[in-house]
Amino acid sequence: MVKFALLLLLVFSPLLVRGADAEVAPPSPPQGAGLVWAAIDPAAIKDGRVRPRLVQRMVDALVMRVTGQPDVASAWRSLVKPGDRVGIKVSTTGAPVSSTRPAVIQAVGLGLESAGVSPDRIVIWDREWANVSRADYAALGRRYRVTSADGTGGYDGQQILTASVMGRLIFGDRDFDPNNPAEQVSSKSHLAKVLTGGVDKVIHIPALSDHFASGLSGAFSGMVLDNLDNWRRLARAPHFGDPYLAEAYSDSRIGGKVVLTILDALRPQYAGGPFPGAQYTVNHGALFASRDPVAIDVTGVVLLDGFRADAGFPSLAKQTSWLQSGEVVGLGVASPEKVQVIPVVPAVVVP
Repeated sequence: MVKFALLLLLVFSPLLVRGADAEVAPPSPPQGAGLVWAAIDPAAIKDGRVRPRLVQRMVDALVMRVTGQPDVASAWRSLVKPGDRVGIKVSTTGAPVSSTRPAVIQAVGLGLESAGVSPDRIVIWDREWANVSRADYAALGRRYRVTSADGTGGYDGQQILTASVMGRLIFGDRDFDPNNPAEQVSSKSHLAKVLTGGVDKVIHIPALSDHFASGLSGAFSGMVLDNLDNWRRLARAPHFGDPYLAEAYSDSRIGGKVVLTILDALRPQYAGGPFPGAQYTVNHGALFASRDPVAIDVTGVVLLDGFRADAGFPSLAKQTSWLQSGEVVGLGVASPEKVQVIPVVPAVVVP
């Protein structure tokens, strides 16, 4: 326990880290604001290979602590109901190197089942099937529905998000006309049908990496950029998504459906993301969980910046100023000094 807490202190300074049994001030809205729970065990991944039983116990411990429930089934029942269509949003652009690990998804799926959600009401998805198909989800597909935004009818013509920034339309965007040779631009984005019509609640499991367009691949970019067409206008230099990521996530059709974010940092990628870059990955063995999308992304930035500093890369701070905008619109806590990373010790796994 002492070694575990010490590891967190070394990794997360200057984030405020408190022991598992320390008193925590009552969170202010949103529920759990500023609180991030962490389960770290380097044995969970070795040479890129994950130990599913250990990961299961890490996920179980996290969801119980986040919800304050005494057992796994009660914890998940506090987040979803048996009749819900539950989406598990994953990250696969970095597949097979730095995508959401199947063991984490499986642990969440089994937890949802323990709460009474039927496997046929659980949907696992990301933006592009080409990426999903590289992510080793075949076994999951035999129990749950594994799909993609482009594999479920694309984008909804009636569900539109507007922002005061123009973007060039390309093939795949709903309003792109392949017969029009002129440059086509729009200030509109359409929401993915799988999100608007296919799921009632979302468990978001982004794989932690940097992102060329938004600085970080995490809670915000995973739900916003991966579920909209014409997304490139919302995250690019020089603004890198500020304030558009925060504004879009605050939409009830996007962030409003997320009941829990679990950040997969078993093998984070600190450069070259979100595309696969094995040379920039670290076997870290961590999972984080929170109801605060701002705080969990702050946690991800701090962790990646530590790895980046060791490798001689600059901080991601200038590319992630949208975190402050997230706090301004009431989505969570953006100050690293106010984020509390609370260690969770999973049940012991006997080899």
